[in-house]
Formats: sequence, C-alpha cells, structure tokens
Amino acid sequence: MGKLRGQRSRPPDDAASLHLAAHVQSCGRAGDLRRARLLHARLVLSGAAAASTFLANHLITTYSRCADAGSAVRVFRAVPRPNLVSWTALVSCLARNSLHRDALDAFAAMRRAGVAPTEFALSSAAGAAAALAAPRPGAQLHCVAVALGFDAELFVASNLADMYSKCGLLGEACRVFDQMPHKDAVAWTAMIDGYAKNGSLEASVLAFRDMRREGLVGADQHVFCSALSASGGLKDGLLGRSIHCSVMKAGFELDTIVRNALSDMYAKSGDVENASRVVKIDPGGWNVVSGTSLIDSYIENDRVEEALGVYTELRRQGIEPNEFTFSSMIKGCAMQALLEQGVQLHAQVIKTNLIGDSFVGSTLVHMYGKCGLISLSLQLFSEIECHTEIAWNAIINVYALHGHGREAIKAFDRMVSSSIRPNSITFVSLLTACSHAGLVDEGLKYFYSMKDAHDIQPKEEHYSCIIDMYSRAGRLDEAEKFISEMPMKPNAYGWCSLLRACRMRGNKELGEIAAQNLLKLEPGNTGIHVSLSGMYASLGQWDDVKAVRKLMKDSSIKKLPGFSWVDANNKTHVFGSEDWSHPQHEQIYEKLEKLSERIKAEGYVPDTNSLPLILEDSAKERILRYHSERIAVAFALISMPATKPIIVKKNLRICIDCHSAMKFISKVPPFCERDVLLWRLLGTLVFLPLGDAKFKGLSLWKAIFSVEMKSIPAIGPAVVER
Repeated sequence: MGKLRGQRSRPPDDAASLHLAAHVQSCGRAGDLRRARLLHARLVLSGAAAASTFLANHLITTYSRCADAGSAVRVFRAVPRPNLVSWTALVSCLARNSLHRDALDAFAAMRRAGVAPTEFALSSAAGAAAALAAPRPGAQLHCVAVALGFDAELFVASNLADMYSKCGLLGEACRVFDQMPHKDAVAWTAMIDGYAKNGSLEASVLAFRDMRREGLVGADQHVFCSALSASGGLKDGLLGRSIHCSVMKAGFELDTIVRNALSDMYAKSGDVENASRVVKIDPGGWNVVSGTSLIDSYIENDRVEEALGVYTELRRQGIEPNEFTFSSMIKGCAMQALLEQGVQLHAQVIKTNLIGDSFVGSTLVHMYGKCGLISLSLQLFSEIECHTEIAWNAIINVYALHGHGREAIKAFDRMVSSSIRPNSITFVSLLTACSHAGLVDEGLKYFYSMKDAHDIQPKEEHYSCIIDMYSRAGRLDEAEKFISEMPMKPNAYGWCSLLRACRMRGNKELGEIAAQNLLKLEPGNTGIHVSLSGMYASLGQWDDVKAVRKLMKDSSIKKLPGFSWVDANNKTHVFGSEDWSHPQHEQIYEKLEKLSERIKAEGYVPDTNSLPLILEDSAKERILRYHSERIAVAFALISMPATKPIIVKKNLRICIDCHSAMKFISKVPPFCERDVLLWRLLGTLVFLPLGDAKFKGLSLWKAIFSVEMKSIPAIGPAVVER
C-alpha cells in the first residue's frame, strides 16, 4: 500500500507527460468523451492528474472539445496552483460551451488571482460578452485589451467589434474595426452581420462590397448569409442576384445554410419564382427554414394557394412545421378569410404543442378576428402563456376591426399596466379603433401621448388615422385644419378618407381638393372618379357628373366591375351585379325578392341617392336590389347549412345602401338564426354580430375600406365563367 502511495505521489517525467498528453489530445480531437473519462480515471489512480498541471490543462481542453464543461471545471478546481494556461483553458471552455456568464466570471477571477490574461483568454471573454450582448463587461474587456496591447490582435479585435455591433453600438464597432491592421473573414462577418442586424442594411452591403474589392479574404458561407440577409431587407433583387452569382462561384450554392439565405432573400424581394427554384435545386434538400421562407413569400404576394401547396409538400416529405411556418400559413388564411383552413391549422398547432407560443397564438387571434369570430380571438388571447407586444397588438387590432373602441382602449391600458411598451403598430390599431367607434377626443389624447408619454414619433399612418377619425365624425373643418398643420403630406388613405366623407357630407370644395391630391398619388385609381361622380350626383350637379364621365371616357378609364364570391359545397361561386348566369338563378332571385320584402317590413328604406344616375327611384331600387353582394347572400342562404357562417368576399368596397340592407337582413329569419355574417373587402373583413335579436351592436359595424381598387383575384374554380 505504501508503495502504491509512493507511485501515486511521484509526478511523471517529461517524456511520460508528453506521451500521456498526446493520448488526451487525441480524445479531444475525436470528441470521444468515454475514452477521455477512462484515461482521466487512470491518471487519477496513478496520481499524474493531481501532480501535473500540464496534464490537467490538457484534460480541461479535451473536456471542452467533448462539450463536458462540468468535468472541465472539476479538473480545474483540483489543480493546486492553476497557471496562465489553466485559466485560459477554463475561460475558453466555458465560452465555447455557451456558458457565457460563467466565462466572464472566470475571467474576472483570473484577474483577481493576479494572472495577466493572454490574447486567447481575452478573445474568448469578448466572445462571451458578444453572445450576451453585454456592453458594460465588453467595454471593460476592451480597456484590458488596450492596457495589455492586445486591442490590435485579430481575434480580440474581431470579437470586440462583434460585441459592440450586437449591443447596437455601431460607432464603437467601426472604430475597433478600422484600427485593425489586418482583417479576416471573421472581422468582416462581424461588421456585415452587425450592420444588417442593426438595420443599417445599405452599410452592410457596402461592407460586403469593400471586402470583395480588397480581394485579400475569401468569403465563407457566414459572410454570404449576412450579405444576403441585408439584400433581402433592402428588397433589392438585382443586388441579391449578384451575390447569388458570387455564391455559385465560391461553390456554396448547395450549402444548406446559404441555400436557406438565398431563398429568404428572393422571398423578401418578392421574386417567388427564383425563391422556389433555389429551394428545389436539391429535391431531397427541403427543410423547414427554406420551406417557411417560400411560404412567407407566397403569402406576402397574396398567393395563398401556392403557399398551401408548399406546406403540403413539406408535410409530404415528413418535415415538421415550426412556429414560423404556422404563423405564415395562418396569416395567409386571415388575408383570404379561409376560415376552414385556418381551423385545420389551429388543430395542427395544438397537436404540435405550439399553442402556447406567443407568436403563433397572436396570429390565431388575428385570423379569427379577421374571420369575425371575436369570441374565439378573446379565448385564444387569454390562453397565450406570455402576452408580448405582438399578442397585445393582435387583440387591439381585433377590437379595431369590429369597431369596439372602448374595449380597445381598455386592452391598451392593460398592456401599459403590464409593463409592455407599445410600438407604432399598437397606436395604428388603437387610433383605428377610436376612429371606427367615433371616439374622437379619446383618439386625439392617445395620438398626442405617443411622443410625450411613449417617445414614439407619429408617422404618416398615424396622421392618416386622425384624418379618418375627423372625417368619419363629420368634422371636416377640423380635418382640413389638421392636414394644414401636419409635418408631412397625407398618404392615399388619408385623402381617400376625406374624399369619402366629403361625398357623404356634400362638401364639394374640400372633396375636389382631396380628389386632386389623391390623383397625384394614385393616378390609376378609378375609384377616385367614381367617388367624385357620386359626390356631384348627391348634390344634384349632373353637369359635373357628365364632365367626370367624359373625362373617364377620354382617358380610357373604366369603372371596375364589382364582383362578390362565396364558397359553398367545395366550389367558389362568383356573382356580378344583376347576374342571371348562375345555374340556380331562379331560386336565388326568388330568395332575394323575399328578403327584400322582409327587410322593408323591418324598416329598410333604399338609399337611392347613392347611385349617381338620372333615373326614377324605382329603377334605382331595382339596381340596388341586384347588387352582387346581395345575390351572393341569397345564394348562400339556399345552399349552406344554417349553422355555418356566411363569408362573402368582394373586390370592391360595399356600397352604403348594401351596408344598410345587410343590417336589416341580419334581423330576419333565417338569418337571425345564424352565427355570423362576414364581408371580406380587399383583405379586410367587416363583421356583423347576429347573436342579439334586438339589433344591438349594429352601430359598431364599421368597415375599413382600402383606397386601392383591385381587379378580382384568382380564386380557384368558379361555377360562373366570364
């Protein structure tokens, strides 16, 4: 026993230490944790581990490479007198294994022990500060580097520049970068990525060009990914294609990370065809990132059917969607009011256990709100585990869509009291809610609180909400004064809101000013001439009506025909005004006549002034009665079960008279027995609650109308061919 103790206490000679160190290193290079532990056990039994700091340092490095930081720390603590290499190995091990806070603590302990750090320890500590985006420890490390003369070392300076950029301190990052005598791919990547992530997209692209121009550094896949990210953010397809050429020359086109970055860049640039080609370069190379980028691209370009096809292909290949995939798909369903598909996606979200995710939950809240099911939106909002600003924005926007201004204000107050900071999107939804509910004074209070209380500079969309608020309330003089005091000119939405209000209120002079400014912004918008014509007709100025129509004819401007379509029995049925071409037209018009009689008995009076035509009132009533949306509703009533909500989609805004008629239709059987009636209008739904037979809540039925007049989109197979 005494002999064994004597053997264990005797340190190995230099040759034996080198031999044992080589074995330890081989375990680290191979990542063989099991063999490393066996060798460590033999060294402990022989006494070499405790007697040789040299071998202990190699063990720390080996455990670091095997991702066993706990064992590395235990070895370090067993060293009686750690030397410079021991401390450096420990700091590097902790940083390498993502224990960044522990790495900074170890570096601080190293300084307290009076050990001067090497450039390698400084580089690892700076990398840990960068990963934590911790500017204060990072600046302290920078001071240490300057004091020790390591601030110009390549690895140290690269990590310091990366740390400053990740902390949003681009000025400091640039100073560190510019003082580097030599720059490698890591340094360039730090700056390119830092610019991109801090919103300086043009600077990021310029840095990439400067790097390529120097010709001293070969770009790796990380540099290309950062440059492609900046290009996608700029939506610069030409620049993205040039980077794609560089990617191909460098041989990285089949690299999964680079391919994902390429598809994302093309998707953000709106080039869905090239995005699709990149994804399909390798038929077996589909992954959730590239597939989600392609889905998002189709959604952003309002091509929901293609997005559904990509989603189906992902599932066919056995690729599980993540929270971003579901969010994009649900967003697409909200845009097209695809309630059934949205419900199916909701079921899959529950199945994949992502229902508690704030991002996914928020998009579901938005989708059900857009589809008129506000009670489901509220239920899902309450089930979200962590109410982020995205979740609060979603529920406030749902209230805004349905004209529930008071509820939107309460939600906003709860958001602020929960220490969630509102952003500019929050205020757009809040001001919209106040506008739709007629809460002008409240809306103005929140508008002026943006800068004073929340340090948010109002943008043109916020000013347009105030214009819309004044316009809806009929306070046109105040709207005109507000426009004259704005720091910028109103956008198209603001002028359109004013023009629509002038048409309703008969303010010819202000309406003409609004129309002139709107024509400058959207010269191809045929709705401007139609609104002007309607305004003149409501004032009985038929000569002006004729002048507008002559101008339209001379300029080859045609009024866009209105269509309404509804999905029933797995088919899309399209209807135009006074449409007699549907196979069931006799039953449809019989139902429509009965509805017309019933709503007149309830008090409906046709608003013939909404038609800019010189006709008898009876003729105008007939035209109004056979508008496409009413035909679509009549068809839905005879074709769909009473328990199913009716969703009617349109390519143009609903007219004032049909707006009124739908309120009365909702009162009469069998409509009052249905759950909801919905109108989809250019991506926005108007919701009419039908649960209250007393007609309560109809004053809250507010529409958000887009100024853009689009042609009827592709909607799949239609029964009626045109």
